Amino acid sequence: MKKMRLALIALAVGMSGCMATADTGLREFDLRKPIYEHHDTPIYMDLPTVQRRLYMHAQACDIEYSFTKDPLQVHFATVRYGPAGATDLKDQVMLDLTAYATGKLGVVGYSYYAKNAPLISGVLQALAKPDRCPQGIPSKTK
Repeated sequence: MKKMRLALIALAVGMSGCMATADTGLREFDLRKPIYEHHDTPIYMDLPTVQRRLYMHAQACDIEYSFTKDPLQVHFATVRYGPAGATDLKDQVMLDLTAYATGKLGVVGYSYYAKNAPLISGVLQALAKPDRCPQGIPSKTK
């Protein structure tokens, strides 16, 4: 009986290693590594203003973005930004935002591919002037 139990346990352990797992792709957690960090700068703005300006920017330019506040820590938010149709995080940039009581907003930008790193500066420029599109992003009003 004991040998049978050990054989079943060994079989279960062996089979668990053979199971296929779904490819989840690149996750935000994977991108938050120093090797992918391309920009770290403070600006003076609050999170509602960032959200409003990104909305205005999306109305003017052919981009897609998501703005997600941390539900447990209201002074943290994450922005995913990229050209329209770019749904994979590899083709977008990600910014972690930290709002401070002084009015300063800490911005840390991440990009999987170095070719997308200029989009981080493009997001910061869009926050200053929402009606202007970054280089490589077409305008919706032609």
